[in-house]
Amino acid sequence: MKFVFVSFLLSVAFSGRGQERFVTVASGGGFSGAAVVYKIGDDGTVLKGQGIGDNTTFNESAKLKKCATKKYFRKTRSLLSEQQEFNHPGNIYSSITLYENGKEKKMTWGDSAHSTPEKAKKLYGKINASLARLTFSQNQRK
Repeated sequence: MKFVFVSFLLSVAFSGRGQERFVTVASGGGFSGAAVVYKIGDDGTVLKGQGIGDNTTFNESAKLKKCATKKYFRKTRSLLSEQQEFNHPGNIYSSITLYENGKEKKMTWGDSAHSTPEKAKKLYGKINASLARLTFSQNQRK
């Protein structure tokens, strides 16, 4: 009984280990305005969702390898700290976002009048290539 209680206390202590951290990659727009969003948690959990604006429903999940997760967090952090604000969506857009320490840093592109930074396109392509190789399953919880 004592072991169960100590285990419970440890799980509670470590479950709230600070702010949630994640990277999102998204693409969307067009006639419907809907987007496909991938949310990558710092533990490698990938949630796939669809929606319009902040009304995204994540209903599929997969797991990304730990080394890939760390690499994408590091490269996203580097890209968004190097690049000043870049918010130029077009009718069809793509974006990369980092949520960390209660703050959001984001790049959005798609407007042909503004040249997309090459580093952003390259990182976005690499992350999407990794996500395309994952097998997603339906979430059991809402």
